[in-house]
Amino acid sequence: MVLACAFSWLWWVPMAVRGQVAQSGHGWPTHLPGLMGPAFAAVVVTLGWQGTGALRDLGRRAVRWRGVGRWWWSVPAVLALGAVGLAVAAATGTPVDLRDLGGLLELDGAPVVPVLLLLGYLLLVDGYGQELGWRGLLADGLVDRVGEVRTALVVTVVWGVWILPLFWVVDGLRPLRPATIIGGLGLLAASVVLTRLYVGSGRSVLLVALWHTAFDLATGTTATRGLATAITSVAVIVAAAVVLANGRRRDRAARAAALRRRRDAARRLAEYHTAEHHGSDHRGADPDDAYARRASQSSSAGQRPAHREETIS
Repeated sequence: MVLACAFSWLWWVPMAVRGQVAQSGHGWPTHLPGLMGPAFAAVVVTLGWQGTGALRDLGRRAVRWRGVGRWWWSVPAVLALGAVGLAVAAATGTPVDLRDLGGLLELDGAPVVPVLLLLGYLLLVDGYGQELGWRGLLADGLVDRVGEVRTALVVTVVWGVWILPLFWVVDGLRPLRPATIIGGLGLLAASVVLTRLYVGSGRSVLLVALWHTAFDLATGTTATRGLATAITSVAVIVAAAVVLANGRRRDRAARAAALRRRRDAARRLAEYHTAEHHGSDHRGADPDDAYARRASQSSSAGQRPAHREETIS
């Protein structure tokens, strides 16, 4: 958290001090490079504390697309939510600023460039910039120990602290400063959904980076602000509520399974030590004791024990 804030705030705080605000359709001033802070922190922490092997594993998860299965549908689904929001806004007479459809791709701080270049840039700085840190490092290290629900809560707190300066430097977020509780609820919902997507997809950072980018396109462009954003956000909050309800059961089942595995491991370890102890008793027994046992067994069978020959050197 400290490293992520340090990397990002070094970009955002000077913007706030100078009174600079990132606006739609303008590539400068921009807050977008600061979004890479969590990714930089993830690389530094992984390499410094866990080594190159862990860094390679993070890299593999960053491009993992095999085994994701049905979870891929979450990306077009969130884009479809944005389209539904636009349709509802238009049907209810709410002004929608499409600007010949250009408004669909106008985000605060993003330059006006060809569509594919813009999408690649957003995926890099917004999707990977955040998700390598929040899901790829933080959630990945917590979920096996505390479960999905608590992991999402912890990530929400860290994420919320990190994002605070953006309410002063991003034009689309400045009006939301008085509504921090509502913003916190939206952040929690996104954290819950992203954590479920990450775990359910076999820990694919690629998937959550794509979903994050798609969600920001569905809620953060010039065209989707207002009612369309509200509709998409409410749908994600509902989805998060469903995930939370099922997540508690999953967490209980996972904790019970982990407890059974620990008990089984402890039992096997105890059996191993017991077997080793008995084996060492026989291997390290005194020869006289062994002769005495054989003699006793022979006497009980009515036989005379054979005399032991001793060699005196």
